[in-house]
Amino acid sequence: MKIYILLPVHNRCELTKRFIECLKFQTYRNYHLVLIDDGSTDGTSEMILSSLDNVTIIRGNGTWWWAGALQQGYEWIINNNISKSDAVLIINDDTEFENDFLEKAIRVLGNSQKAFLLSRSFDIVTRVVCETGVHVDWKKLTFNNASPEEEINCSSTRGLFMRVGDMIATGGFYPRILPHYLSDYEYTMRAKRNGIALITDESVRLFVNNDTTGIHIRSINTLSEFMTNFFHKKSSGYIISWISFVVLCAPTKFVVINLLRILYSIIFNLLRVIAGYMPLRNSKTYK
Repeated sequence: MKIYILLPVHNRCELTKRFIECLKFQTYRNYHLVLIDDGSTDGTSEMILSSLDNVTIIRGNGTWWWAGALQQGYEWIINNNISKSDAVLIINDDTEFENDFLEKAIRVLGNSQKAFLLSRSFDIVTRVVCETGVHVDWKKLTFNNASPEEEINCSSTRGLFMRVGDMIATGGFYPRILPHYLSDYEYTMRAKRNGIALITDESVRLFVNNDTTGIHIRSINTLSEFMTNFFHKKSSGYIISWISFVVLCAPTKFVVINLLRILYSIIFNLLRVIAGYMPLRNSKTYK
């Protein structure tokens, strides 16, 4: 089984270089890197070409964001008639992994039918577990690591393995309405609705840098921070993404209440900023 690794990058050459070093020493060698370079100007592509032979580069102009980059990778898979029995790995460049990472993942995926396999994420500094799959509580619109008693009903795409056939069956991404955050949750939820299991395994481990992922404004103190949090595409609070996510994914009976919850969050934070009160808000949770 060959692995096609979809790696979106943008001007993080040093981080990407550490990722490539991990990839070079993998015990499982049957892989091809599809580098989706969205307008890097720091020599990222050139660095990778000098380090690896089995690379395809897709170049953008800096406007794709996460979902747009993955849509480019999805279309590359489709257009190159890749075998449906081969595997795809979607992964971030601010991650590191052990030498047998790919080998263990392929072993687990090979024993599973119609499944998306999520790597278990650990903080790169503390080695504390960060994600083992997510459970969404639609009554509260909250996201938590799924406990043993709870079902994984969505996951990130950070270290996500799948067969090509299952990716094609799920379809592409929605970069216009879900350009960055929540695009992964929508995608994996859609896969689950199509009968694809969301699984994880303790042997497939990924170490992540939690300080380099997107915009997270937890304390909105100024109007500028308010605008960035709710209206910047790279922000985890981007309002268009939240509305799109709820409309596309929420059970019908929870759509209106959650849209009202999002509206309340915007008005509440704006009024507090105007009044000079500095609230502490969890940018990934609307209450």
